[in-house]
Amino acid sequence: MASGITDAIFSALVAQRPEFKNAMKVWTDVLEPALAARESARRSIISKARNRTLWTGLIVGAFALIFLFATRGTGLPLVIFAAIAITGIGSAAAWIPLFRVKSETKQLVVGAAAESFGFKYETLHPDVSGISDWKSAGSWISSKALKTQGAGKLFSAAEDTPAPTPAFKVLRDAKLLPSYDDRKFEDLIEGDRAETHFSLVECKLTKERGSGKNRRTVTVFQGLLFHIEYPERFLGRTLMARQGWWKGFFGDKTLQKVDLVAKELEDNFTIYSDDQVEARALLTPDRMERLIALERHFKGGKLRGIFEGDHLTLALEADDQFEAGSVWKPLVDPDRYISALTEIGLVCDVIDGFLTREWVKDKL
Repeated sequence: MASGITDAIFSALVAQRPEFKNAMKVWTDVLEPALAARESARRSIISKARNRTLWTGLIVGAFALIFLFATRGTGLPLVIFAAIAITGIGSAAAWIPLFRVKSETKQLVVGAAAESFGFKYETLHPDVSGISDWKSAGSWISSKALKTQGAGKLFSAAEDTPAPTPAFKVLRDAKLLPSYDDRKFEDLIEGDRAETHFSLVECKLTKERGSGKNRRTVTVFQGLLFHIEYPERFLGRTLMARQGWWKGFFGDKTLQKVDLVAKELEDNFTIYSDDQVEARALLTPDRMERLIALERHFKGGKLRGIFEGDHLTLALEADDQFEAGSVWKPLVDPDRYISALTEIGLVCDVIDGFLTREWVKDKL
């Protein structure tokens, strides 16, 4: 990207928020040279992995042709499938270093964006830095499998380990998350905003369905979990969800439906609470619009959440976020950094909207 265009983009970005005032300096002094240093490694890894895959495919293909010739084409579809599978498995270890480059790039770029707001960021990715071939990959898998009780759960978070944010337990206990067999977390962002603490993490929940040959793993939730602490406790319990999505908490007889002032919002959200006055004071049109903007930006849906005790906790279904761009493209691209800054800024907008000084001062 031309220098003039880059300067113009960052100038426009700086005008949006005070946290972006050093964005250009961070890019030119820190991120651009660091990404440039990793670019040659990225290209080398892709080149070596492609060559490994090609040669593995040729060797496996030769054996497959010999087998088909000897058996006069018996089981052609099965042989083709087996050849593809063996090629994939045989060359997989060569691609693992590319995952490491992707993880390091995310940590570098999103971490720098989080620091602009005074936040901390962790990818929560497993450490694969020691894997370079199948021997080292086998040792890594063996050690992980022993801890997770099954190689199929290598990248899952064990149920007996604490989730990286309180949001998971809060939403699970409120039945705002579906039942699951395995869980996985990544992209943890946490820090202080509006004189309170918050945490955000990406979560994926999967469930095994069917049996025998029809057994398959299904993703039942993938999205973002938000946990925002409040300086004072709420008087009641308020649950909200996108209209028509969730009915699990409707059976709670202590909660009653809240009628919103704005008809457009009432058509889009279902809200139940045991304190009608507090619920209406909380879920004003302005705050609900911020939630809709959050949902729209992350291209998500099925937003739901709970106000209770000393926290606001939200769940938003969405595809992978905070990816810092594709590892298949050149790393030196300011859009990676700008995108991360924009996404974190939107999260701040939601927090600011629910934690204004006026709200704290006038807490019911």
